[in-house]
Amino acid sequence: MSQNQSQSAKHTILIVDDHSLLSSGLCLLLNAERDLEVVGQAADLEAAMREAERLQPEIILLDISLPQGNSLDFLPSFRQGAPGAKIIMLTMHEESGYLQKALSQGAVGYVLKRALDQDLLYAIRSVLRGEIYVQPAMVKHLMATESTHGAEQSPTARAAKAGQQLWSSLSEREREVITGVALGFTSKELGEKYFISEKTIATYRSRAMTKLGLSSKSELVELVMRLGIPHQPL
Repeated sequence: MSQNQSQSAKHTILIVDDHSLLSSGLCLLLNAERDLEVVGQAADLEAAMREAERLQPEIILLDISLPQGNSLDFLPSFRQGAPGAKIIMLTMHEESGYLQKALSQGAVGYVLKRALDQDLLYAIRSVLRGEIYVQPAMVKHLMATESTHGAEQSPTARAAKAGQQLWSSLSEREREVITGVALGFTSKELGEKYFISEKTIATYRSRAMTKLGLSSKSELVELVMRLGIPHQPL
């Protein structure tokens, strides 16, 4: 493969953060990956929107708190200027309201800055696969927000909405495996069904449970029932 072909195969990223040390560290982290490339940086909203429109990156890593204001209010503008970009919010805010607003405004990722070194690359890989990534520590915040807001909906409807948002964060194979688990199929049976090893099934199960913020099979069964996932044999 030629150098130009190698470069063109990389997923392009725009970093928007007003802390230069953090931006520099992220550049080093991301550019060390063979398939990722930071193509631009910006430290304020005006420059960020200008660079997003000019560069048309695949990923925008966007800090919530910038000198010109809360970037959540400008998500529609980013999506209009760079419609193909997937926006991942970087933040210190663990309040559920920020997470809820980010998702409702079109962000597809929410990563806490205190966990960037562990979770950022996984978040990027997830959204590139077409998934929604929510920091595992924030999953229960999302569920709690949906359970306490929206007085026009019943508690059951609000819980179902929150569960559906989380369900959409799973890949197709993760949904298949986790549904099978909820229905009582063993890892061996699921492995035979999908022609993958039991170890791989366990990996899908663990990853899906983390994304859903669940710690037991009973919680999983409750969620599947709440969402109305068809109870049918594989």
